[in-house]
Amino acid sequence: MQKRFDNIILGIVLGIVAPIFGMFIYYCFTYRYQTSFGGFIDYFKSVNLFIATISLSCYISNLPLFFLFIWREHYNTARGILFATVAYTVWVMYQKFF
Repeated sequence: MQKRFDNIILGIVLGIVAPIFGMFIYYCFTYRYQTSFGGFIDYFKSVNLFIATISLSCYISNLPLFFLFIWREHYNTARGILFATVAYTVWVMYQKFF
């Protein structure tokens, strides 16, 4: 029963959703009274910080998840989170240089 959460698909979904959730939490603590979430995203795009924000949010949110699942011995889920982090990294590198 404990290995129910040990699959790669769950890790990929968590690895993709966690950075977006992390950005939303950052928005709630900093810009909630100033603008909407869409305005928050547009602001970061206008000052050319959107890619940097996404990459930082990806690493900050996925790192604790990765180590949590490693600690709980759910290695396949941790593998999925690592795959999503690498996918985000490839996307960020593409956006930065092409």
